[in-house]
Amino acid sequence: YMIIKNPELSGFELMIIWKIPVNEEGIAIPVLDLLPKIPAHSNHKAAAAAENAPGCFRIMLRLLGIEASIESVVKSFAMETE
Repeated sequence: YMIIKNPELSGFELMIIWKIPVNEEGIAIPVLDLLPKIPAHSNHKAAAAAENAPGCFRIMLRLLGIEASIESVVKSFAMETE
């Protein structure tokens, strides 16, 4: 797994879990999940966005692939809030 934190967003974390099961024929199919951690004191918009993150991440995986999806998550999480 990989944990992504932004020091400017105290308490927010994104954990990317990567499982690679191998079937009897030796075919490996990667399974990735995104788990957000939201502090109790966060605002409603941030909490709603984090709740939608796992589903959006799965869609990005299908559309962009693994590398581009993870890069997109890292870039969006590193953006400064105004």
